[in-house]
Amino acid sequence: MQTEIEIKFFVTSNIQESLSNFLNSLEIISYEQVSLGNVYFDTPKLDLRRLDMGLRIRRSDQFSEQTIKCRGQVVGGLHARPEYNAPVSGDLPTLSAFPDAIWPGLTVRDEIQSALVAQFSTDFLRRHWLIAFEGAQIELAWDRGEIVGTLGRTDIDELELELKSGEARALFGLAARLAELGGVRLGAQSKAQRGYRLAGLGKPLAAQPLPDVGGLDGKACITLGLQLWQHHEQLWLECGDEERPLALQGMLQGCDLVVEAAENLAPVPAWLPALRGQQRLLAEAGEERLSALLHGADLVGLQLAIAAWLHLDA
Repeated sequence: MQTEIEIKFFVTSNIQESLSNFLNSLEIISYEQVSLGNVYFDTPKLDLRRLDMGLRIRRSDQFSEQTIKCRGQVVGGLHARPEYNAPVSGDLPTLSAFPDAIWPGLTVRDEIQSALVAQFSTDFLRRHWLIAFEGAQIELAWDRGEIVGTLGRTDIDELELELKSGEARALFGLAARLAELGGVRLGAQSKAQRGYRLAGLGKPLAAQPLPDVGGLDGKACITLGLQLWQHHEQLWLECGDEERPLALQGMLQGCDLVVEAAENLAPVPAWLPALRGQQRLLAEAGEERLSALLHGADLVGLQLAIAAWLHLDA
């Protein structure tokens, strides 16, 4: 098993030139380019989805591999999920190739195996660079392609930073420099989550209520607030005009939760003044200005700073 620790960005504008200049300023250990075809599997009743597992077969000209990702956490664009990989030779994954301990029981595993079907696919060109940065080795992957499901298709244009060795502080440091380029925003949704929705199997994005934080410590409140903020940010970007006021309300409620929790800490986090400023801008912005703010380097950098504080310092 390995725990995949990565920071995902959605690319929102043409970053070819700025990314090239950025890479030229770094120490590149190696570079590769590969076309990847991925098929995701579940049962018709979505038993794996209910277990918070994602199962795929990935193929290229050089290899075929099955991967299962287990329950993890996404905070501020940082994805951390245990995953298991194994060779595969047929058209279906073989669940017995993964450790017995990840399943509620072997009978459950075997029932899922007998009912597996392909649900959706993702196909993309991956360009990836292995970078030496602040004592760590970090892979930067740029994935461009599409997700295809029964309800249609959508583009993939994502940057992922994955920690291969070294400390997570270096991962956040490189992510902060990347965010300064502009044209990217933090992505909390995986390709699998987007694929389930395109297959008509995932829940549509909807507004979420303010969570009950009674009895929780400051770090837990900030985590929930950031998740609420980013969920409604994605909702605002995807929903129609009628739903946008509710999405904005959810964003501001998430910000409020983070601010209130941070104000009660000693010492208060260094990012708190910047958060107050962004909160005010979000509340006062019209629709056109709000779209620019959500794609701006300042907001992305702030969310990264909060996520880094949660992961490294708190």
